[in-house]
Amino acid sequence: MRKAVHMAVTSVIVGLVVSGCGGGDDGKKESKPSGGATKAAQSAQRSPSSGPSARGTIMERSAGSWKSIVAAKSADDLETLTIADGKVTAKGPKLDCTGTLKPGQKGGEDEPSLTLSCKGGSDGGRGQGTVGMKGDDALAINWKGPEGGFGGPIDSFRRAG
Repeated sequence: MRKAVHMAVTSVIVGLVVSGCGGGDDGKKESKPSGGATKAAQSAQRSPSSGPSARGTIMERSAGSWKSIVAAKSADDLETLTIADGKVTAKGPKLDCTGTLKPGQKGGEDEPSLTLSCKGGSDGGRGQGTVGMKGDDALAINWKGPEGGFGGPIDSFRRAG
């Protein structure tokens, strides 16, 4: 029961963090196709990130450099994240972390796992987590946290540059 509650709370938090990471329409409205447009033409007009699987797996889409959406407030916060060929580096004010990103699925959904090892201080409850994305420019890591706990922190990033 405790694990079910933990998973529900974690899912809500991750959803809120990732959905708050962008995708706003900035007040712009999408133009609608004329009456004779076919379904295929409508699909072609959608943005490439409207269908997550259209751009590849999270492993493929997460490659690159990322910057935290919040300013580092403590020594154990992460500021940057770089993912290349399944290898991960993350840095913070006092942290220097390395790790691996491995493919995975949960409930039929793409959910890769990330394992980090940090030098320079406490890892802030990180170590092992799962990676989720919204579109191609918002990435969130839901950390497992300490054994028997309700979970660790959630780090949210935007693509850098």
